[in-house]
Amino acid sequence: MRIEFVEIANFRKLLATRVGLSPEKTVFVGANNSGKTSGVTALRYFLVERERSSFCLNDVTLTHWPTINAMGRAWEEEQVGNRPLPEPEWDPVLPFLDVWLQVAETEVHYVQKILPTLDWDGGRLGVRMRLEPKDAAKLQQEYVTARAQARELQAVGTALAAEQDKVSADSEVAIWPRNLVEFLQRRLPALLTVRAYVFDPAACVDPEHGRAKPQSLTGSDPIDGDPFRGLIRIDEISAQRGFGVADEDNSEGTVVTVGGSRKLSIQLRQYYARHLDPYENPDAQDLRALKAIEEAQKAFDLRLRHSFKNPLKEMHKLGYPGVTDPKLHISTRMRPIDGLNHDAAVLFIVPVHDGENATDSYHLPEDSNGLGYQNLISMVFRPMASAIVGCGLARPSTRPPTIRTSHSCI
Repeated sequence: MRIEFVEIANFRKLLATRVGLSPEKTVFVGANNSGKTSGVTALRYFLVERERSSFCLNDVTLTHWPTINAMGRAWEEEQVGNRPLPEPEWDPVLPFLDVWLQVAETEVHYVQKILPTLDWDGGRLGVRMRLEPKDAAKLQQEYVTARAQARELQAVGTALAAEQDKVSADSEVAIWPRNLVEFLQRRLPALLTVRAYVFDPAACVDPEHGRAKPQSLTGSDPIDGDPFRGLIRIDEISAQRGFGVADEDNSEGTVVTVGGSRKLSIQLRQYYARHLDPYENPDAQDLRALKAIEEAQKAFDLRLRHSFKNPLKEMHKLGYPGVTDPKLHISTRMRPIDGLNHDAAVLFIVPVHDGENATDSYHLPEDSNGLGYQNLISMVFRPMASAIVGCGLARPSTRPPTIRTSHSCI
């Protein structure tokens, strides 16, 4: 028994792709950003049960995002008009992996769950693993409810700002979710799951002009359980990034690689902290930003004191603080470096074009870029972050400059 080929659709860069697998060894070769890593990731996410919780909206092909948002707007329009919500149309945008096997008749006991008919006597078998809503109606209702609450809160905020004479073009705060894509960016892992479907081998067709022609699932029902449990194993050696440099926070000096990798966002954050942090050596251009941070901190502190007012009163009823006891004070601390301490600190901007003009743009996380380009950018920032900068107002390094090199696949 072996995997003859796989077809990957709607997953990252792979809109509809067939990948043939050799009986012994298969090597993916291609230019940077051609989808090699996406293909391997799709195999891991769909076929390794423990990896299926790793799916996020960024795994859905970017060109489908406008379709997803249009579907969400249609739901909202019907909900605002108190009309029945339209049937969700997820099929064209859902990521899936089709696995086509060649199985001998003597191996039938391994594939009982995925036999298309009782009289099957060996040959080709096909299974689709698809990411789909656990309950499409529930997802739809949760979204329109969240949007209704966001619109209501937005209206209250606008009215409050008008009362305070602070209405301006930039006064509206972005309240989640603004659209269905934004909703799924936060809620997809909880609302979607992977289900398996069995194919009719006779209906399998070859790709046309290099594009796969996956089978339709019209009228098919998912099967129970994981059809590949115990049949397929995927071992992955993660590609090393971070220029092979020992983690500065690791006293053991061990090299951190992907899997627990030195992400590009960490390298840029270290560069910023070492050379650019305005709290250490501000210049005139930093003063306006520092003033805005100070004002935001004061406003947040005021809100915190109001929010904690009742709990602290309850505590006082229990005897604390007494006359001589120190009182609690709750406050925030905001520093420019804190703005880079999150997974989306480094994003790649993908413009959306309508003819010749860019009409919009989408932002993808750093691991959505090709592995070769990630390594290239990493090689640029690693030595710069480690070197001493002795001119201007840049903060000097606290340790000698270190530049280490390693072989990396670009």
